Amino acid sequence: MHFEEIAPSTICSYIASHPDAILLDVRTNGEYEGTANPNYGTLKGAINIPIQELSQRLSELDKYKDKEILVYCSHSHRSPQAAYLLTQNGFIKVVNMAGGMSVVQDTTCKK
Repeated sequence: MHFEEIAPSTICSYIASHPDAILLDVRTNGEYEGTANPNYGTLKGAINIPIQELSQRLSELDKYKDKEILVYCSHSHRSPQAAYLLTQNGFIKVVNMAGGMSVVQDTTCKK
């Protein structure tokens, strides 16, 4: 099992060309909500399940097993772990955003 990676510089065009992709933010609630410092923002329409809770909350994502799931965090330390966990649990199309939100410069797809 493996997952693909995409560059942060292409994230907004990737989302535009994959409108059915599920966006999974695995950062803490504070990072997702923008109350943590620094605030890197999040992607419009993202689901937030912190990496620490992901294994216990996988059933919430079961309905997306046949969909493309784009996983991201702040610096790409947590998202590869999440992507691996998803592929190990039967999710077929998992994509990790390498580099994370800290290096996303295009704001058109941020909320």
